[in-house]
Amino acid sequence: MSIKKIGFIAVSGYGWSGSGACIDILREFKGIDGPNNEFRIIKDPYGLLDLENSLVDNWDFVRHDVAIKDFLKYCKVLSRGAGLFKKEGRNFSKILNTDFIKESKRYVSNMLDFKYEGFSIVHRYRFTMYQAFIYKIKCKLKRPIYTNMYFAKPSKRKFIAETKKYLKNLFQQYARDNNLDAILLDQAISVSSVEQSMKYFDNIKLIIVDRDPRDIYVDMVKGKLLLSYDISKTGNVDKYIKWHKKLRNSIKNIEDNNNILFLKFEDLVCNYQSSIKKISEFIGPNFTHINQNKHFIPEESINNIGLWKQYDKQEEINKIKVELCCDHSL
Repeated sequence: MSIKKIGFIAVSGYGWSGSGACIDILREFKGIDGPNNEFRIIKDPYGLLDLENSLVDNWDFVRHDVAIKDFLKYCKVLSRGAGLFKKEGRNFSKILNTDFIKESKRYVSNMLDFKYEGFSIVHRYRFTMYQAFIYKIKCKLKRPIYTNMYFAKPSKRKFIAETKKYLKNLFQQYARDNNLDAILLDQAISVSSVEQSMKYFDNIKLIIVDRDPRDIYVDMVKGKLLLSYDISKTGNVDKYIKWHKKLRNSIKNIEDNNNILFLKFEDLVCNYQSSIKKISEFIGPNFTHINQNKHFIPEESINNIGLWKQYDKQEEINKIKVELCCDHSL
């Protein structure tokens, strides 16, 4: 099976917005599947968007070298496995049955003009105390000081073309092993830079899932992640309201894109059949929903709707309701 014939279906959300439910539903369609891990190589710090920014949009003769090195270090994290006594890892080499680092180095190599031995003051910024000491000693002794550096200034067209090829190559073996017609990607596309992220694929459809902001708020506070610890400590719900609005501002101009579908988590649960119909029409007639309720069970997920009703600080909930125009029927 050729990866050129395979498309990508990405599902994204805003954090606690219920995108996992859509992922589960799509796994029930014949020919669609993907890694259980979130695939964040495009939008994470040191990922592909940052790399394009440094190599193309805001190129500098030192900046791009640092960006390439940061990207390859980040790829090591994505490649390696994790464990109790190991560093953080995403295990994609094993999951995708590919040499993730080898593919990443080949991708970088395809955009290089050349490598060279050089040095810059920027490299000193990351020195440990010991490295800084050795550097000063070498300077006193007039010893040569250098590191391996990259020189790459690809055109935007070349960068995008090589990135498309790179992402296809990463999933080539995975698609063959699992007999897939479409790769399902979780959180691959940034909701803050949708069009910039989607351009790295020849054939991709994106589903963005949102949810009642009151339930997102309750889940966030319970999870103690991002700004929720600060909110639970100070009770400053205004920070959440601002966070919620800012995340969704960039979406307003792309709502007419035929390759993007917007869904509500509550509809996936309460209007299940009509939601399945929407998804089926969006992804096309080649995919059939053959395993209904194998991964997503609406009767269980309904317990995640209306969490705000049990929240003990209803004054915060009421402020969210007014500021974010919640559906009063929920």
